[in-house]
Amino acid sequence: MITLFAQISSPRLAKPLAISLLVLLQSCATAPTQERVEQEKPAIAPPEKIADRSISTETLYALMVAEMAIDRKRYDIALNNYVQQALSTRDPLVTSRATQIARILKAHQPALEMAELWVDLEPENTDAQLIATAELIEANRVEEAVAMSAKLLESGAATAFDAIAVKASEGDIEQVRMLTDVYAGLLKSHPEEEQLLLGYSVLLHQDGRDEEALKAISNALKLNPQNIRAAFQETRILQQMGKQDLALQKLAKLVKDNPDNFSLRARYARVVSATDLNESRQQFQALLKQAPNDPEILFSLAIVEKESGRLGQSEEHFKTLLASGYYTNAANYYLGQIYEKKNDMDAALEHYTQVGPSQNFLSAILRASNLLSSSDREIDALTLVREKRKTAEAQYREGLFILESDILSTAGQMSAAELVLSDGLDAFPDSTKMLYARAMLYTRIDYIAAAELDLKKILTVTPDNAAALNALGYTLADRTDRLDEAYLYIKKAYELTPEDPAVIDSMGWVEYRRGNYQEALLRLRQAMNAMPDHEIAAHLGEVLWVTGGKEEAKQIWKQGLELTPQSSVIHKTLHRLKVDLN
Repeated sequence: MITLFAQISSPRLAKPLAISLLVLLQSCATAPTQERVEQEKPAIAPPEKIADRSISTETLYALMVAEMAIDRKRYDIALNNYVQQALSTRDPLVTSRATQIARILKAHQPALEMAELWVDLEPENTDAQLIATAELIEANRVEEAVAMSAKLLESGAATAFDAIAVKASEGDIEQVRMLTDVYAGLLKSHPEEEQLLLGYSVLLHQDGRDEEALKAISNALKLNPQNIRAAFQETRILQQMGKQDLALQKLAKLVKDNPDNFSLRARYARVVSATDLNESRQQFQALLKQAPNDPEILFSLAIVEKESGRLGQSEEHFKTLLASGYYTNAANYYLGQIYEKKNDMDAALEHYTQVGPSQNFLSAILRASNLLSSSDREIDALTLVREKRKTAEAQYREGLFILESDILSTAGQMSAAELVLSDGLDAFPDSTKMLYARAMLYTRIDYIAAAELDLKKILTVTPDNAAALNALGYTLADRTDRLDEAYLYIKKAYELTPEDPAVIDSMGWVEYRRGNYQEALLRLRQAMNAMPDHEIAAHLGEVLWVTGGKEEAKQIWKQGLELTPQSSVIHKTLHRLKVDLN
């Protein structure tokens, strides 16, 4: 490094080095914009003609250090040097190179800063404009991105109207509607611009204007039937409109017409899995032949095999993923499920307990603890949960507190269960989940005042928490005479979730307790039809019994006991009403 500095400082060598560096910079100015950081330094071809210009020895030194840093994969040094020199020299070649490095590193803030400088230095350079557009989209400055794309459109260059629309669709609806009007205006003068039509369709679809969105994308496909992104958009709209069969037909035809399009076949395989597992399996098998080492495809195939009941094949695929180190948490979780179905409980436990922090972590521990508890190994279940809780990240500890309490309460250790939840609330004082769990525990031991306090605390944090509103209203209706107050809580829960069978059941029960028997029957029948359940059966049977429908009441209770033979709520109801079902 010292030797290099001495050479650069020599006036005799400054010009040759400047020319060499200009060759390097000129070739980079037109390099591809989608290179990956993991690649080695791109091959540099000299341009046909190099403009002579003077560059200070300080700049030369900084840029040569940057290029050496790239060779050594010290991309942070390279980016820092190029950004500094771009700002100080305002040289278009230096700036373009700085932009490229920032893009490769996905360093979006410097990439945007350099791209905007590049556009300022070379206003007509479409490469600079396109990169600036991409970075403006990333920064959610969609209005500026539209303006830049409109400029590109006028010059006949590539645009990014579709990407802008996708980004805008993630924001508020007012922005979507504003851009929809802008796109509609641009389409008047450019009615055959594919990307504009695609983006317009995306915006219309986001606004719920599916018929118009479908028309826009159909126009794009008329211009270019092989536009895969447009075809994807068409199928999304058709699915949203409930035209699943037509969407699948179109996707299937696209796959047939483009058999080598990997991403197209992958999308079709995933979409068709909802209706035809066998077809999905065949498509994933075809994909695996195209890319035998693709872990994502192997994982998807393993899932489809499992859902198809082909447990042996699924097991093999998940084991292959484990051996290769991909999808280890998910593979262990699903292997646990497979072995559980095969009644190999030891193997199931082995895999469940190996699931690490992931979306399946809590579910895996729950399944493992259930397996242990069902084998009269409650102590082992508690030990497992407690050990996991000691080392788990904060986002999982909350659920583990609740799980530990459930194990204890199921074993009849109510005081210990309450203590675990109270300890959990000391650690997570605003946890609505633990407050709700403790409130339900309090109702089981008839500590209604404490349950009410916990539920009301939830409602101070989340006033529209339908579950808490329903639980509070039902508890008051079932355990107290504060029926009008109970009705108001349940009514609000019903307004928030009118299709929830549990809330409908509560509404029926509070109407019964208020003496409105016909309304109660209407609600309870509705709840039972929506979700056959032993507790709803207990309520409906009681109202039928009281109103004279005793034979139907018995049939409803029997139905509830078929669902849950040990239903305490039905047995308590039968005992209270002195009913013998035999």
